[in-house]
Amino acid sequence: MGKLSRRIREAPEKEYLHTLDGLKVRLQDFFSQCQDNAPDCVLFAKFYHWDNEVKQVVSITDTGSVGHRIRAYYNPLSICRPQKIHPGRTHGDVAEFYDAWGQFMGLAVYMGQGQYFLLYYSSYQN
Repeated sequence: MGKLSRRIREAPEKEYLHTLDGLKVRLQDFFSQCQDNAPDCVLFAKFYHWDNEVKQVVSITDTGSVGHRIRAYYNPLSICRPQKIHPGRTHGDVAEFYDAWGQFMGLAVYMGQGQYFLLYYSSYQN
């Protein structure tokens, strides 16, 4: 785990997140939202360097089931010590989430016990 953590610490910081729908969004907006909601939200610096994968998921909403994509970022602890993963976690420690039409909506930050803190993209229009 030390080698993986060191690689991430030494990686350059990014100013923007390149989303699956081609947007370039300011990361500081999400870090600020999260900081304003501490300790209920903790968004790790350089999470965008974690191993990640794109998944198709189905979410249950007030209006029914909605299929959409996410990009899940896996914290090094999730990779190196999978026995420590809470069984309620399904997306990893951070996930980019998209609506049913593929538009970026924001980030979901896993906060333990199956709970996520949502950080919304301010330019998203539904």
